[in-house]
Amino acid sequence: MLVLGLALALVRPGWTPWLTPLASLFLQASQIVVMPYLICELILGFGRLPAGSLGHLIRLAGLVLVGQWLAAGLLVVVLPLFLPPLESSEFFQPGLLTSQPVPDLLKTYLPDNIFSALASDNFPAVVLFSGLLGYSLNGIEEREVLLAPLQVFRQVLGRLNKLVVRLVPFGIFALVAINVARLDLAQLIRIEGFLALGMIAFLLLTLLCVLSILSLTPLGLRSLWRMVEGPLLLTACSANLMIALPMLLDNLQQQLPQALPAAGPDASSADLQQELAPLISLGYALPGLGQVASLIFVPFAAWYADRPLEWSSSLRMLATALPASVAGIKAVARQELIHLNLPVELLQLVHISGEWFYRFEKLLSFEGLVVLALLVHARNVGAWRPRLLWAVAGLISSVCLALALGWGARQSLAAALAGTYRNHERLLALTTIRPGTPATVHLGDGGHLPAAAPVTMAAIRQRGVLRVGIRQDALPWAFTNRRGDLVGFDIDLLRSLATSLGLRLELWYAPLGRLESALHQQRLDLVAGGIQLTSGRASDSGLSDGYLPVHLGLVVPDAKVRLFQDGNRALQGRSISLALHDASAISAGLEEEIARMLAADGPRPRVRLIPVASKQPLFTDNGFQAVDGLLIPAEAGAAWAVLYPRTSLITPFQARLTSELVLMIGGRDPALERTINSWLAREKGLGRIEQLYNHWILLQR
Repeated sequence: MLVLGLALALVRPGWTPWLTPLASLFLQASQIVVMPYLICELILGFGRLPAGSLGHLIRLAGLVLVGQWLAAGLLVVVLPLFLPPLESSEFFQPGLLTSQPVPDLLKTYLPDNIFSALASDNFPAVVLFSGLLGYSLNGIEEREVLLAPLQVFRQVLGRLNKLVVRLVPFGIFALVAINVARLDLAQLIRIEGFLALGMIAFLLLTLLCVLSILSLTPLGLRSLWRMVEGPLLLTACSANLMIALPMLLDNLQQQLPQALPAAGPDASSADLQQELAPLISLGYALPGLGQVASLIFVPFAAWYADRPLEWSSSLRMLATALPASVAGIKAVARQELIHLNLPVELLQLVHISGEWFYRFEKLLSFEGLVVLALLVHARNVGAWRPRLLWAVAGLISSVCLALALGWGARQSLAAALAGTYRNHERLLALTTIRPGTPATVHLGDGGHLPAAAPVTMAAIRQRGVLRVGIRQDALPWAFTNRRGDLVGFDIDLLRSLATSLGLRLELWYAPLGRLESALHQQRLDLVAGGIQLTSGRASDSGLSDGYLPVHLGLVVPDAKVRLFQDGNRALQGRSISLALHDASAISAGLEEEIARMLAADGPRPRVRLIPVASKQPLFTDNGFQAVDGLLIPAEAGAAWAVLYPRTSLITPFQARLTSELVLMIGGRDPALERTINSWLAREKGLGRIEQLYNHWILLQR
């Protein structure tokens, strides 16, 4: 199914949208039994522990689990640092303008109502509640009255899960076909970085697992392999750890009494091995080695979106993601993408790479359970045999291997990514989606603008020509594409207007100041090109109703992205200079408002807005030396960052600084203004403004 999905995506990509219902069915069905099975597993695992052994067992198991979390967490933080720098910028997404509140951990773990936690998929709260419920059953003689039905219910859920498993091949087929059809070569090469990080983490953690067993117990490689061979291969083939647990438990219960006999008079191996079942159940229900290691997806996704995380941000991510990792990589990854203000669409990378990534997670979780069971059991039966030389040699070997593999992956991926950036080509390849009245375009610095003539609706209809000035530096509202045609959001909008009025369209492409003067002299009828509504402009010229809301953001060189993302700490008390192309957008108090939003706590930065005649010089090699960034509508700033990928769009203001795009209207003729406004209202009502937005801003077909 993986091969068939890939073939369909490559041969018939237009057919893949028909598979969306199948993909949705698979994704929804695969999550049906997760929560109830988790509840049963936790209650049974804690509730059936032998009396008096719970505290001792939890202490030992907790130490082993914490050691695994630290090892996996260290790799999650360190390995992404080996990813090479990207020359990349992405197109605008509305999600850039939203931010999520910092999660309240107290309410997360201790909600007012456990049933509301169940309804809202609050996995951390459910895990804690179920674990405490199982713990409370210890010492109650009638506990089997509750546990026996739960055991039956768990078996029922297991059967339901088998039904879902039958959908896996079809789900893989649909997801691979849909997502591969949307990818380009550069994206596929970037996913190789995910594969490289996953394989390095898998090799290193496997080595550490084996070394921990060999250096702390008398077990040898041969006896260890005999215990894990069958369930390990079953997990690898099925990518399902759950179905391998009975085989693993049976192997350990049969072979451990001979491999690790009880060493003390008070320790009975036959009795202690009965603790293996609740121990493995407990380890399975709590975050495991594979689940923590799979969180490497989050810093990879940030790198993939050209917003790499610093090690401190990765540590904060681990602190919130670790408790929720029992929910599975898809759920916790979605949570962390939202918290980090990264596009949730990046979650598709998990689906695309799922065939190997889920095996990577399950195999590491399997290895973690084996380490947990063997080390705790060895300690309980008195078979603890620390070998310091083995441990030191293993750690040194692991560090050397990590450095060698990380450096090699960095060099290989950097070579593969060189010259693969193509988003600027996609932008410059855009053409009109509004066939209509052909436009006569006058390029350059305006040339000889038309002679003055009355600007009224009647006069325009009489001469049959609509004269429009188009502002230069107006990407993506108006720009010259790869073929040399003047295209853009406003160009398509004006073509539709001229067609609707039955007029011929003449476009005059010039700097905004020259166009505004010509409009006042009645040498132009309209001026367009991403014109923002301002109070000064409204008092000087006639303006149409707003036809598109825009939100201010910043375009900054890549070297200064972290300065603005670090917010309060980095910007406090600093002088910030921001270029601004549209001087009329500078209103009273704007600089203070920007300073407040950039650093809400502590000393605010000193913000200075500097009007510039043109945006183009800023995107030269030394363009941003005199200023820290460019203040620009985010919808336009994303296009500039795509065209010049060594810059990035950041949105520290989210949707709090907004404006409207308008058309400047000459002549002050009420009939002309009514005609344009009624036409704009109709375009909005018919969804045509949204169509232009999707094409020119989001680059959606």
